[in-house]
Amino acid sequence: MENVQYAEELVREFLVFRGFTNTLQAYEAELSTEIGRNFEVDKILDLVFSVYIPKYQLDRLLSIFSFLKQCFTSPADTVLYTALLKLEQSVLRYYVVNALKSGRQEKVVEFFSASGSYLMQKREDWIAWFAIPYIKNPSLDPQFRMYFSKEWSDTLVLSFRNFLSGIFNGTRIPALLKISTEKNMIKCLKSDIKQLNNKLSELQALLEVKEVELSLLRRSGNSIDSGHKNLLKITTAGSSADGQASSGVYEESSTSSIQGVDSHTLSSVKSRDEKLCDSSWMSNAENEQILVTEEDFPEVKVDFQFHK
Repeated sequence: MENVQYAEELVREFLVFRGFTNTLQAYEAELSTEIGRNFEVDKILDLVFSVYIPKYQLDRLLSIFSFLKQCFTSPADTVLYTALLKLEQSVLRYYVVNALKSGRQEKVVEFFSASGSYLMQKREDWIAWFAIPYIKNPSLDPQFRMYFSKEWSDTLVLSFRNFLSGIFNGTRIPALLKISTEKNMIKCLKSDIKQLNNKLSELQALLEVKEVELSLLRRSGNSIDSGHKNLLKITTAGSSADGQASSGVYEESSTSSIQGVDSHTLSSVKSRDEKLCDSSWMSNAENEQILVTEEDFPEVKVDFQFHK
């Protein structure tokens, strides 16, 4: 609705600017009839069945169908055009039936007088209807009884609704209406761009803060790593010194042990050699004693004393 009003204002402004006063007056007159009702199905149905038919505005009722024929159908589209003609015929019959129900036979006579030539183009469909104003009880006539039933009128309204919905859904939007749509779209895009720029500024500020925090964390992490490395070097150096001292003590103890073993071995060897020398000497002496006779030596008595 807002787009249509904006487009109407553009047309009015253009006509005033160009000085098309007669066209402007015709334009204003056409707007007052509200033909098309902004392509809203419910509003068009309300206009037809609640305004034009009850108030017997035949000219405006016919203008509705002229508008639909010119704007939405063509004789080349036989299916759609034929459906619109049948729908128009049913609506005009509903106009006649409504006038008869209301006791306005003069409106029926006026209808056939104004539209007789047009209706006679389809003589086979309307020839019997020219006599209906003069029938006493047309609602009881078998030929017209169906048109006075509520079921038929409800079916007519539903068919009209479905037809309008079908043609309006496939309607190409006029360029003037697109101007308003594009204007609103540009306005929305500008608003979105502004919001995105604000969001971008906030994110950039937040990114700078995070970069500062990350830099501080890296520095603290580097200092901690250097401290760990220094501590590791000191510990490694201490361990190396302790290892060297231990190896030195071990080497010294090993050397002293080896030296002790060597000296003990040498002393053992010496004592063994001395014993061997003594034993050899004693054996030699015994051999010599064997050669000496007992007579050469006097008897020697040895007294053993025991000490308690």
